[in-house]
Amino acid sequence: MEAVDEQRNLERFGELVLANRELHDRLRAATDEAAFVSLVVRFGEERGCGFSAATVQAALNQKRRAWLERWV
Repeated sequence: MEAVDEQRNLERFGELVLANRELHDRLRAATDEAAFVSLVVRFGEERGCGFSAATVQAALNQKRRAWLERWV
């Protein structure tokens, strides 16, 4: 799967999470970042949104960087 497709699938999955409180809560229950990434990949795949752990990690890093830049 191409990186662009994975990014679109991750964005679509994010929309599903925002619309589904139970799914949101299950992701928030992750005990660390590695567990969170693993759950995101698994739950995404279960919902037809295929993407890799590397894609999720890259998105997390990008969001973290954007947040830090906003406050620095």
